[in-house]
Amino acid sequence: MRKIVSNLTRPESSDQAAIIEEKVTKIGSDPVIKKYLKGKLLGKGGFAKCYEVTTLDTKKVMAAKIIQKATLTKSRAKQKVY
Repeated sequence: MRKIVSNLTRPESSDQAAIIEEKVTKIGSDPVIKKYLKGKLLGKGGFAKCYEVTTLDTKKVMAAKIIQKATLTKSRAKQKVY
């Protein structure tokens, strides 16, 4: 199961990219924290925004859907995620 456990680390200026931390928990093992560098906005919808991200350990570029916690207040919204 993958779950984001922290908010974005805020950059000091708008020119700097933010760091995203993800806590990955697998059954029978310790949780692992993965870190990503948030890049450009790829797209957005009514529910989330999609960003280009780069893993800090392997430098692999991928896309990540970022959902604001404030949008998950209703049970219907939570059902869309889980």
